[in-house]
Amino acid sequence: MSNRSIFYGWWVVAAFSVTTFISTGIRHAVGPFLKPMVADLHLDRASFSLVIAVSLFLYGVFMPIAGMLLDRFSVRVVASVGTVLLAISLVMTAMVRDFWEFAAVYGVLVPLGLAGTGPVIASGVVARWFSKRRGTALSVLGSASMTGMSLLVPAVTWLILTTGWRLTYVVIAAGVLLLVLPLCLLVVRDSPESMGLTADGAAVKAGASAPPVERVTAGEALQTLAFWQLAGSFFTCGFSMSLLSAHGMPMLTDHGYSPMFASWALGVLGGSSIGFTVMLGALSDRFGRRPVLAAIYAGRILIFAGFFLIRDNPMAILVVAVLGGITMAGTGSMTSALTADIYGRFSVSSVFGLIFLVHQTGSALGSWLAGALFETTGGYGAAFALACLFLAGAAIVALKIDRGARRIWRAAVVSAAD
Repeated sequence: MSNRSIFYGWWVVAAFSVTTFISTGIRHAVGPFLKPMVADLHLDRASFSLVIAVSLFLYGVFMPIAGMLLDRFSVRVVASVGTVLLAISLVMTAMVRDFWEFAAVYGVLVPLGLAGTGPVIASGVVARWFSKRRGTALSVLGSASMTGMSLLVPAVTWLILTTGWRLTYVVIAAGVLLLVLPLCLLVVRDSPESMGLTADGAAVKAGASAPPVERVTAGEALQTLAFWQLAGSFFTCGFSMSLLSAHGMPMLTDHGYSPMFASWALGVLGGSSIGFTVMLGALSDRFGRRPVLAAIYAGRILIFAGFFLIRDNPMAILVVAVLGGITMAGTGSMTSALTADIYGRFSVSSVFGLIFLVHQTGSALGSWLAGALFETTGGYGAAFALACLFLAGAAIVALKIDRGARRIWRAAVVSAAD
């Protein structure tokens, strides 16, 4: 493998980019389903939001478990099983008839499948393949996530309008099996060491023994200040993105915009972030991840304010969406890259899995609270204002993430590998 012009790690990145594109796209393409499902299943927005919140929270709960499974089994096994479970659960979602069936299937089974195909698995494996270009590689995954938001939201909206929400879920399930499963089985590999390489593509020298694999456990990471700074800021990412994905499109249609325009506004937001994500990854490799992450959170405040406050002006909404791409990009890739920097590249799957649980707790709260506040106040203003306050706090925390990060509140010292 050492003689190939393209380092195999980039093929792993490409495969996981497709997986992340679909998995994250499914997770963010919730908004288009809200109104047709609420009408068909005789729900209100609070009940629908509660199921989405449970799904998002359990997605976070299952993530650390997926990370631990990745440490024990090969990535091909974990990702392939997750892919099949996801496809089955999406077909079952198309068959639900009432609130409780919807809660059991979408609330429990869908997040189980998403966990096996989600960013913890992808980031955990990709981080093993790179060191010097880790930020760039992980940012490519982030770009794929935003591409999923960009393309799947309008595509799903069109499918729902033309075929109905039930058949749309069946079509998505077929796409998962046809596109993701072959990549899981044929392309992805666990680490460069498994192919006689080292991180970034250098061949292992003849006669040289492989360096020992050091891991920081999730329990050890929990004792560090850096963990709680990473997790706390990432909580805000989950809260804000869940608010936007579940309620952004309904909010825009409430403000008088058409469903297709609302879906394209979110699509443009995701699409404009694609290039920015890779650019931010390269900048973080050169100048550091903390200022980049802090700037992303701070800039997102302006985008959320713009989406809520601008009425009867489609061009202004699209301008906000285009400019907002840079603020949507990079939170996941920067957080996972910092996790690898601080705790070691073989610790990402377990430590970032736990950080992602905090992220999904924020996601669940954002989805549920927005629906509850809507039913109470008749609008989304309170939820968007709260998101902006959280984002301001996250920007400050991200800039101050502990650089030593081996400092803990008890008397032990946590060691990290590269």
